[in-house]
Amino acid sequence: MDPILDRCSIRQFKDQKLTEEEIQALLRAGFSAPSARNLQPWVFVVIEDPAKIQALRDFSPYAGPLETAPLAILICADQNHNPSLDYCQQDCAAATENILIQAKAMGLGSCWLGGYPNLDRIEKIRDLIDLPSSLMPLWVLAIGHPGEEGSIKNKWNDKKIIRL
Repeated sequence: MDPILDRCSIRQFKDQKLTEEEIQALLRAGFSAPSARNLQPWVFVVIEDPAKIQALRDFSPYAGPLETAPLAILICADQNHNPSLDYCQQDCAAATENILIQAKAMGLGSCWLGGYPNLDRIEKIRDLIDLPSSLMPLWVLAIGHPGEEGSIKNKWNDKKIIRL
């Protein structure tokens, strides 16, 4: 359970590209997530072009980790596979968490940068990335070799457990 318990957000990355094998391992983890009725509504837009990553930084005031990230993965919900956006969000969140845990297991750092349901952020992403109308951009992952020590937090909280 170490990759789960030790996962934390990394916001600074080394100037080191990921290998194709590393990227494939991250994507395989995302594709392995559970989904409602096994519809797998996710589409992963892999962005390695530094100029596109820098442009994407403007989609949110909290997208600073893209400043040094050598890889961004835009997580989209394909509403042709599942028109119910609420279930798409759940499915894509499961895929996202798999990617984040896989990154940690590989010694990589990552940061989940929220977009949906903020319409302004969604429009900015659409302005920067040409997507079919059936794809709803949900959020962006900044990924790379850590350029900082993350702050691992013990998030256990007895007060949030109800036993019946």
